[in-house]
Amino acid sequence: MQSNHLVGYSPRMPRPRFATLDEARRQAILEAAADEFARAGYEAASYNQIIARAGVSKGAMYYYFDGKADLYVTTLDAMVQRLLERVGTIGEFDDAATFWIAVRDLCVRVLAFLAEEPRLAGLARGLMQPSDEAVAATLASYIAATEVYTSALIRRGQALGAVRDDLPLPLLASLLSGLGEAFDRWLLENYASIAPETLARVPDLILDLFVRTAAPLDRVIELAPPAPARKEP
Repeated sequence: MQSNHLVGYSPRMPRPRFATLDEARRQAILEAAADEFARAGYEAASYNQIIARAGVSKGAMYYYFDGKADLYVTTLDAMVQRLLERVGTIGEFDDAATFWIAVRDLCVRVLAFLAEEPRLAGLARGLMQPSDEAVAATLASYIAATEVYTSALIRRGQALGAVRDDLPLPLLASLLSGLGEAFDRWLLENYASIAPETLARVPDLILDLFVRTAAPLDRVIELAPPAPARKEP
């Protein structure tokens, strides 16, 4: 997944009453929602099932949230905030090679979080084909924030000669964000069935795509070769 600290992204806030709940009750609701949305997807998820598992009344749930879309977006935002806190900022770099290595390491940390918290894949799949206005707005916010972050990173890479400067910055940022989004969609839709050896190669695959798209055409970026794919017995 391509996101890091999403500059310009503001999490959707539930009704203020939800914030007045004690931490244990808030977490019980978010955990029950994460389980159900990840298991069934946004459309098929049962709001009543979430309410039952969270141990609250239907009236109380509507007191805290406007409905299923509001709860879904709040749950997804909470998970994304956990991801951003765990992944942290991109590492240090001082030349073209270490710039791209830092990008790869960021991908490694995202995948490590996904392995620890596989519900994120199920939750995020609800964004792939949003049928609700609130969900669609959340997706648009993620995409816009990612492009802002990508633009800033491109500028830093260009200063080191790691990123091409023959394309307008907005176009290059859009291309790279779109590439990352396409890879994210593939990863989220297929995560449960991807073999471990293939998952281990994902950071190198992403890095190769990004370098081929964004590195200067007249410059070879020397990187460590990707790990060879393990042959099936």
